[in-house]
Amino acid sequence: MKLIKLTGIVICFFAITSACKAKKQSASTDEALSSEPIIANIKMKETMLLPKPIDFVNINSLSITGDILEIDATFSGCGKHDFTLYGNRAYQKSLPPKIGLALIHDAHGDKCRKQSTKKLYFNIKDIRYPTKQEDYVVVVYVNQNSGTSADYKY
Repeated sequence: MKLIKLTGIVICFFAITSACKAKKQSASTDEALSSEPIIANIKMKETMLLPKPIDFVNINSLSITGDILEIDATFSGCGKHDFTLYGNRAYQKSLPPKIGLALIHDAHGDKCRKQSTKKLYFNIKDIRYPTKQEDYVVVVYVNQNSGTSADYKY
């Protein structure tokens, strides 16, 4: 009788562990299939009054390819985090003109201290200088204190 119970327990254990492995493999397959970056649009505002909450985010680097701004960002957290890029048409009077954008991080109350790095992609076509729609350069800053900028050549 003990042998039958032990055999049943062993069979259940293997069935459960193999189901977990199958689930993990399908999750990693889904992640591999979604390797295409998500490109969000910049949100243009009349003023730079920004929404709350604003959680800490460190900008490691910026690069621009075509109309797409890539931001390499580091933040603390383990859960779902949202990032929104805001701008307005307040260009600095310089040659080339400069524009400051604001990357807003919403951690949704996540208190986890794990450092995470994420590449964020935004379509910045809306920040083109109003009277120059081609063959022009605008210097783009994100979060004033980050010290990083990139040239948007279009």
